[in-house]
Amino acid sequence: MEMKDRIENMARRTWEVIGGDVLTCLAEQELPEVMSREEVIEAVCDASYMNTHGNDPEAYVFWNNLSTYDAKMEAVAGAFPFKTYGW
Repeated sequence: MEMKDRIENMARRTWEVIGGDVLTCLAEQELPEVMSREEVIEAVCDASYMNTHGNDPEAYVFWNNLSTYDAKMEAVAGAFPFKTYGW
């Protein structure tokens, strides 16, 4: 499996773990329980969540060593094909 696929899988696994909590936080703040693709990507990439939940340490190191923020965002973008995410 190519590193690109591994990074996308890591991002999807992370969203599967944190997505419900993120959407619940929105609901508790009485905000719409829908997030844009960009917001989901930002949440998944935040705070080393992919390291904790992605289950692929080698892919995380590769992703984390990408030279720019844009390169990191582009590397996970393929994991999230929809415009919005919610319940």
